[in-house]
Amino acid sequence: MCNLCGDQNHQSNEKKMSRRELMKKIGVGSLMMGMGMPIIPVLANSNNTQNEFKKMMNTDVVKRDKVRTLTILETCDIHSQYITHPEFFWENNQPVFRMAGGYDRIYTLFEKVRAENPGRTIAVDCGDCFHGSAVTTLSKGEALIPILNHLRYDVFMPGNWEEQSGPDQFRVLMDKLTSMPICANMMTELTNEHVIAPYYTQMINGLKIGYVGYTDPFVKVRQPLSFTEGLKFSMPAETVAKYVDILRNQEKCDVVLLLSHLGLPAQVDLSNNAACEGVDFILGADTHERVRQPLEGKYAPVVEPGSFGSFVGRVDLVIEDGKVKDYNYQMIEVSPDIYPADPSMTRIVDKVRKPYISYLEKKIGATSTPLYRYSVLETPMDNMITDAMREAVQADLAISQGYRFSPPILPGPITEEHLTNMLPIDSKLKEGFATGKQIWDWMEEELELSFRPKALVWVVRFSGMKVEGLAENPKGKRVTQITIDGKPIEMDREYKVVSFQREGETPDMVYKIKNVKNTKVLTTTQHQAIRDYLEKNSPVSYSIEGRMVATDLPAVVLSRSLPADSGYEFR
Repeated sequence: MCNLCGDQNHQSNEKKMSRRELMKKIGVGSLMMGMGMPIIPVLANSNNTQNEFKKMMNTDVVKRDKVRTLTILETCDIHSQYITHPEFFWENNQPVFRMAGGYDRIYTLFEKVRAENPGRTIAVDCGDCFHGSAVTTLSKGEALIPILNHLRYDVFMPGNWEEQSGPDQFRVLMDKLTSMPICANMMTELTNEHVIAPYYTQMINGLKIGYVGYTDPFVKVRQPLSFTEGLKFSMPAETVAKYVDILRNQEKCDVVLLLSHLGLPAQVDLSNNAACEGVDFILGADTHERVRQPLEGKYAPVVEPGSFGSFVGRVDLVIEDGKVKDYNYQMIEVSPDIYPADPSMTRIVDKVRKPYISYLEKKIGATSTPLYRYSVLETPMDNMITDAMREAVQADLAISQGYRFSPPILPGPITEEHLTNMLPIDSKLKEGFATGKQIWDWMEEELELSFRPKALVWVVRFSGMKVEGLAENPKGKRVTQITIDGKPIEMDREYKVVSFQREGETPDMVYKIKNVKNTKVLTTTQHQAIRDYLEKNSPVSYSIEGRMVATDLPAVVLSRSLPADSGYEFR
């Protein structure tokens, strides 16, 4: 295994910030694979937030009411993880799992902060909320409405997964929210009208707050086309200056906040774009990054507070004469030890969960090692998924997308709820035959998506193949070697590949590999392939002590070692 981003001698030829450079900037350490090393930074303690806030509130200018204060609470990328769940941390140079999150604990945190700064606290969510769990999949997102409304969010900005049940259901969900949904770059194709309001203003503590929101402009590329039929998305840089001007000069806002679901590289790039002049803060989302300190762009700082509701971002602003004079930011861990479950929210959560409980808790297998998704390159959870797909059809190569959603699964039973967390959409398997040359060229295209400036995706997942290469190389030159079944890939040989059926792809395509021969859509789905795999390969026994697990995370899935021919190696 080789360090992907710790090479301090690397000098990029790109003018814009690449994923590699960005990871250096925010200090997340090395991106490793095989052993699944994380890209996640260690969190600051939430007590620091309280101490810094008290210092700000105790200054003379604040006490004499010469300036005003505003507290912003941000959640994002919760992916419908509405109950407390295991979370991954990197502490004392080792991985640790402990429980975090849950809306009944987020409610407690929100109310605590609101009490600290009464009448001067706002809450926003920056998207990917209505996707990622069995309950939201089965209810088309509606199960979350009473939970979100009880939290009393002020503004909601949709992410790239919000339209999972289609644009009509998306509108239904937005109409049922008591918070204000905004998005400036989501329009109808026929009339060019905004689907929801592009911006919003409100008065807080004598301050006029302006919000403008931007979701991922590549939704139609990344997601099934049925999600966004009849919709189109513009690039943020095309209109952000227009809306900042409206908020600053027409609406006379004292504070302008940009809510973003663009991903950290694109958000940092936007913060250095002159179109963002006049934005006070970019509250970011999409890439699930845990940003410990704001990334200072030329025109605005950028933050992003992790995922799954395991963390809440908190920004405290000091404003004088319509300008932010000082701020403090912390990312707060939603720890059960600090934030007990609020009974009123627990009752709502239990009511939402009750109709589905027998299905959610049905056991389909077990694992003796943690399954998780926290690496750009390779993860045990996705290794298990692709191994199951490959075994289902006896393929040479199995492919799955580099998803970010799903909290870890600790040693113990695997349930239907876990399965839907891993893959909320159950797609049919699709197989075919591709040459080594087709596979090589496809791999280069995938690596370009992951390592170019403003990267879009994590690296595609696979089983049965090993890839070696240089991440800093230019487009089309990153792969140096591929082996399949332990042997160097043969460019003219045809290999059996399997993936899932992607909506909108041509009949001769298997996971973006073009001109594949003898393709066939199977009756077996991804979920069924995993159930069958778990039935055959689950360990007889497993153990876990308490609710905290420290482990060296061997590259083991279930009860066996990973195939030696599975994985990436980059320098």
